[in-house]
Amino acid sequence: MESPFAIESYTAATTSTVGLASTALRERVDRVRASKTNHAPTEIEAGWGTGVPSITTAASRQSSQLPTFAPLLEELEIAGWSSHRRSLSGNFHDWMLLDRRSLMVMAGQAVGTRAGEAVDSIEAAVVAQGAWATIRSQANHADDAGTVLSLAARSLWSNVGGNILVEAAVAIIDLEGGQTSVAIAGDCIALRIQAESCAQIATRQPMLGAVSDFTYLGHSVSLPARGRIVLMADDAQRRAAKLMSQLMTRFAKLDTDAHRWMMAADVIAMVREERDQLAVNSERSAASVVAVRRR
Repeated sequence: MESPFAIESYTAATTSTVGLASTALRERVDRVRASKTNHAPTEIEAGWGTGVPSITTAASRQSSQLPTFAPLLEELEIAGWSSHRRSLSGNFHDWMLLDRRSLMVMAGQAVGTRAGEAVDSIEAAVVAQGAWATIRSQANHADDAGTVLSLAARSLWSNVGGNILVEAAVAIIDLEGGQTSVAIAGDCIALRIQAESCAQIATRQPMLGAVSDFTYLGHSVSLPARGRIVLMADDAQRRAAKLMSQLMTRFAKLDTDAHRWMMAADVIAMVREERDQLAVNSERSAASVVAVRRR
């Protein structure tokens, strides 16, 4: 059963809020870029308005904006995890109940324009926050995950520009029937796990902010009982293909009993184990992953 306070906490923003968020994003990015030229501290560099001139403080605030609990749903179970560098990075994950009896989940990161390079800066964190807010704001006004990314891409293109882009994976899951729409931008990972099988859901599309009028396509899949959806953004891009291959192999080898009892949190733990085997140093790399299991 849904928790009343969870529904209230995850209500989508209105269309007017989208415009306000876009204006705030543009202003913040402009101030950060100006500070790099003038070598003067800005409100954002001072901990996003805290008055403490510390990147550590800003990083702490960024981490505090990640979800700390999942909505209590009779149909679905949700878990997520994000690993930031010691300083500020642009990774995020989130989930939100929508008005039409569905759930939106996402994972993403801000990256540089050159071959998906990771970016470790306040500007990346601000852009990531803007992408997160825009995706949330548009989710209730779109029919599928592809449309959500298309709307978010236009907002980022018009309000950010420059050398920071966003990779993101979004899924919208119908609570009653399990029908799911999935779309990705960039090199994010999107997997559907079932008994003795694991398959990639969506194919790569341009990063958000790279193209002004690109139409992102959503892929429609069913999520059966005990099926799972995994979305992941990892800044170790050179390892992304190998990581996805290892995850697909590991999940496909699960026997029926292991699959039956594997919770969403167990999926997150397995993803972290595979990253460790690839020698991804959690202090130097960042990643975000969210897993959804249908009960």
